[in-house]
Amino acid sequence: MRINAQLIIIALLGLMFNSCALHGVLENQYKKVAHGQTYDAIIVPGTPIGEKGLESIFIARMRWAKFLYDNNIAKNIIFSGGAVHTPYVEALAMKIYADSMGIPSKHTFAETKAEHSTENVYFGMKMAQKLGFKKIALSTDIFQTIFLHSFIQRKCKGVVSIPIVFKAVFKGKNKIDPLPEADLSAAQIDENTFIPLKERETYSQRYNGTLGLKISYVETENIIDPTSQACDSVGSGSF
Repeated sequence: MRINAQLIIIALLGLMFNSCALHGVLENQYKKVAHGQTYDAIIVPGTPIGEKGLESIFIARMRWAKFLYDNNIAKNIIFSGGAVHTPYVEALAMKIYADSMGIPSKHTFAETKAEHSTENVYFGMKMAQKLGFKKIALSTDIFQTIFLHSFIQRKCKGVVSIPIVFKAVFKGKNKIDPLPEADLSAAQIDENTFIPLKERETYSQRYNGTLGLKISYVETENIIDPTSQACDSVGSGSF
């Protein structure tokens, strides 16, 4: 049964105003799908690197990925995202930060083609499968988790969602600890040639991308190869 998007938004807003209820939902989902479980790989969608630095959601996704790795819930991490809104390849930036956080490079991978949330999870899943990973999960915030729920059921069967439990990220503090310093030069592309997505595509094209309508589900089998020279050049790990 398809859930009305407006009802989902209203429910989420209600939960946001009741943080205890939200924490309860997230912790219950964690216990259901993550407690005592180990996944071959988790997919972490990228977010833009802004002029003012990292946004809190970028830091939260990185901290949650590290938590899942440290607790042996995730054996490997696939960061997904291209240079979409700013001249930084999101997956590469995340992989670089993962290195600075002490996650072994051989267990982190960069999928650099995705430009929309649906592509993050689908392309990430295809990379995981090509690497031989079978038990796969999506690791992101609750809003993106719910948005992608229907798409995952239709196009990414078997992928489980492990939304961020913010209690584990904040650890009782008023703000998330910043990430260690990292040199992102390897993730940056030439600003003179970079064109943000909003200037490359119309609103209608971007909306279709958000819905996953731009994915060629046949051709995708051949375009994401983690052993290719393109992936090697951006530092994708191997095992």
